Amino acid sequence: MSSTLIGLTKGHAGLHEMSGSQLIVLLTMSSQELLPVAEPYSEMVSKLRTAITRLARSQRAERQRDMRALPFSLTSVLSTLERAGPMTATQLAALEGVRKPSITRALASLEAQGLIKRGILPTDGRRQVIQITPKGIKSVEESRRIVDDWYVQRLSQLSDQEVTAIKAAVGALTRLADAL
Repeated sequence: MSSTLIGLTKGHAGLHEMSGSQLIVLLTMSSQELLPVAEPYSEMVSKLRTAITRLARSQRAERQRDMRALPFSLTSVLSTLERAGPMTATQLAALEGVRKPSITRALASLEAQGLIKRGILPTDGRRQVIQITPKGIKSVEESRRIVDDWYVQRLSQLSDQEVTAIKAAVGALTRLADAL
């Protein structure tokens, strides 16, 4: 049996597998002492991490099976542009958590497919701004539809009580994701 250690050190949080104890401990940043966290969270955290990881992998695999869908990395860039609006490549790279060469390659691919367009930043004529095109929005919507259809198929295999429990948990999971 293993449990999970949630550690916070110098501003970094992480999950680490441990052997032995079922107890989750929280390493506080201020005192650097170990404080026990309630035992019931040990099993829940492990199951939650595993379920979210498996769902994310399955979503990506489902998207990759459909020839109409873009790779996840390109869909992510388009989704960011759709959500946040036009921005520079540097800003986009920062939001995507990638380096400039990676975003440059992604943007070249998206531009070649007509999914984004480049323009001049109105406040600084030397800098380019990237924005999603109507075709890019349709591509993001198609990618979401593929994943949504996959979820509908999976949810239809669950009991009404399980679907109700998932529905009730969506708000809390959204708040957990937004806290990142």
